[in-house]
Amino acid sequence: MGELVLVLLPAIVLVALIWGLATALSPRDTGLSDAEKYQRDLAERSAQHYAAQVQAATAARARLESTTRPSQNTQAMHSDLAPARKYTERR
Repeated sequence: MGELVLVLLPAIVLVALIWGLATALSPRDTGLSDAEKYQRDLAERSAQHYAAQVQAATAARARLESTTRPSQNTQAMHSDLAPARKYTERR
């Protein structure tokens, strides 16, 4: 009986030590934590807001340019009429 304890006790300690090391060194849950989920959600909403702001600014600039700058057809018409105006002003 004494010999059985001398063999089993070190074997149990060795198994417990290997199990403890394996548990300690194994990777933890690889899922996202709540903080990481929040950070990703925040970054996504920020990117969407920025894209909406850029789109709104581009549309506002296009509206402004359409009211302040004549179209190419209007410019061509005015440039065609310029020599005629000069000719009629001279007469």
